[in-house]
Formats: sequence, C-alpha cells, structure tokens
Amino acid sequence: MSRVDADAIKIAVRLQPDRLLLKIMINRPLNHTKKTCFMNRKAWIIFLFIMAPFGKWPLYSQDSSRVAGRDGTKLQPIVQVFASASYQVENRHYGFSFSRAHLGFQYRFNEKWNAKIIIDRGRPTTVGEITVTNPLGQSLNVQNTSIEGAYYTMFLKFASLEWKVTDRLVLEGGAILQNHYITQERFWGFRYLAQTFQDLYWKIPSSDLGFIAYYNLNKVLSFDAAVTNGEGPRAKQDASGKVKYAGGLDIHPSRNIQFRMYYHNRQTGIDSLDTEHMFSFHAGFSPLEKLRMGGEFNYMVHLNNAVGLDSYGFSLYSACEVAEKTEIFFRYDRLLYHLSELMESSAGYENGHTLIGGVSFSPFSNIFLSLNYQGWITGSDNGNSSNHLMLSMEYKF
Repeated sequence: MSRVDADAIKIAVRLQPDRLLLKIMINRPLNHTKKTCFMNRKAWIIFLFIMAPFGKWPLYSQDSSRVAGRDGTKLQPIVQVFASASYQVENRHYGFSFSRAHLGFQYRFNEKWNAKIIIDRGRPTTVGEITVTNPLGQSLNVQNTSIEGAYYTMFLKFASLEWKVTDRLVLEGGAILQNHYITQERFWGFRYLAQTFQDLYWKIPSSDLGFIAYYNLNKVLSFDAAVTNGEGPRAKQDASGKVKYAGGLDIHPSRNIQFRMYYHNRQTGIDSLDTEHMFSFHAGFSPLEKLRMGGEFNYMVHLNNAVGLDSYGFSLYSACEVAEKTEIFFRYDRLLYHLSELMESSAGYENGHTLIGGVSFSPFSNIFLSLNYQGWITGSDNGNSSNHLMLSMEYKF
C-alpha cells in the first residue's frame, strides 16, 4: 500500500488541434501529513482506465471526417438546401417550403474510383401495380408510378460508383445523375429559385437507376450515353423490363460559348402506350465576364408514353453581375401542348408563359439569397394565371 499527498498532485489538460494531452504534475515532495489518501494498485488501474480516453490519442469521436478508420481527407460531406417564402397575389396566400434538402457523402478511394450517396426530401411512396377487372372478369395490370405520401419523407436519390477509366472516359453506375438538363441548369445558375424547362413542366427526375458513360474527345467535343430504368429513383423497374436510352453531345468552341444537343428514348411495355422521344438543344453565351445569356428548345413526342400527347417549348434566360456578389436575372418560358382529339378532354395540360426575374445576393461563399417574382400567364381559356413574390435561399457545403 502506497500513500500519496493529495495536495501534491495537479492534473493539467491541454487541447491540441487533433489530440488532448494529459499531464500529471507533482508540486512538492510527498509527505505523510493528515491530508493523505491511500490508493492501492486497483485504484490506480481504475483511475487510468477512466482517464485513458483523454490521454495522448487522436479524438476520433470528435472528428467527423474520420469514418471506420479511413482517411478523412478523402471523405467529403454533401449538404445542399433550397427553401423559399412566397406570397401569392391573387389569393393573398403566404407559404414557406423546402424544395431540396440533399444530405450525403462522397468518398474518393483513389484517383480512379469514387463513390457517393445522397438522400433528399420528397414524396417517395408509389402506388405500384394495380389490377383492374372489368364486368366480363377480364383483368388488366396497370403500373402506377404517381408520387404520394408525406412531402418531407427522405428517400435515396443518388447512390453511385464512378470509375475514371482514362483521362477521357468515365463510367458511372447505380442511382446516377442524369445528364439531360444539367448543362442548362448550371448555366442558368438559379436552380434554388426554379427548375429548368424539362424539370419544371415535364417532371423528368434528375436521377435514375442505371449506367452512364462520359467521353471527352477533345477540348471542343464531348459525348455522354446512358441506359436507365426510366422511372426515376423512387420507382422500381416496370414489369415489362423496358428501359430508357439517352445520349448527348457537348460543343465548346470557346470558353465563352457552349452548345448541347440531347435525345432520349423511353420505351414502354404497355400496348396502349407508345415510346416517348425527347429532343433538346441548348446554347449559352458569355459575351462579357459578368454577363451570360442562354436559351433552350425542347420537344417531347408521346409525353409520359401517352399516344396523342406531344409538348414543346423554349426558355430564354440572362444574368448580369451589377455589384460584388450581386446579380440581376430574367427568364421567359413558353410552353405548348399538342393534343389529339382523344386527349383534348384530359385535364392538366395548359399552354402558357412563365416570367421570372429578380436579384440574387451571396453574402458568403455557398450562401445565396434572392428576392424575385415568378408569374404564370395562362394561354388556355379554362386556365388560371398566378403571380408570386418570393424570397428564396440556398446554402451548401
């Protein structure tokens, strides 16, 4: 049994960027006064066991960049949130909503292999397959992919593995980012305000299950091709096993000019429906460093595989930096539908115009705020126009 003077011992704790140091100091020689405590070997073991987590070891529990012992420099968080407060002029209606809440991680195994997984808010519940029986007892199976459920249920949006085969060829598989309107979206630059044409009016999902390949021929030309389910990440493959084929061509004749052409072919196994075809063309120009102007034209044959339902339209947009971290922007869309006689009675297909304009301010990097106007001017006799004043925001890291 050993005796230790309690006043003779001080414990110093020093925090370093990646570790905590514990230092036990003896102030004066041990004595045998009344202020003593007796610590046997078991007590010392217990003491050291309790203090061990605070010793000279890396504090992994405090460092979120280290997961399962892997190199934290290769693991990157993915967070992106869109939100808006709106006022509808006609109904004097106030509202607040989230249009995106991405949360995920990206991990780089080495220079050639990369993986990511991202969840998002949405309405992921689908009805699935429905069996309808007529009075004669004949049954018909219908695949319903309508989105139901709570608005803010999280669902798996992206989960892909990327292989950089060469400096020119990249392959990706899983729940991938489709490359149909991403070029336009990045050029438009204000996704947190409103979607681009294909996403806004035709509700084509940004991700899907399948494979995509990118090939850079040179600094001017690049290609991409994809084979996916065609239903988006929220629905499983349809019963007939039909897929969507897609391909695109990017042309960059100079740093300030870009063009993109895209086509997709979405098949169906239902006899009463037909193959969906989409053609898209985009052009973007930056005549000045602080000014960009762009536009796109989109044509859809057999929208949602429906026979007798075609749609087309164009979108024009421009943005100019008028002060440091401040831009003004304007956008005009024209949407048209061409319906056969059998489809004319169908509701929800309304011709019209969209006007968007406002100012965007970025107080810090990756934080964006915008005060803007968004209006829909109907071109149909039975349609309704609407006007919204919006306060929109985005933050990401």
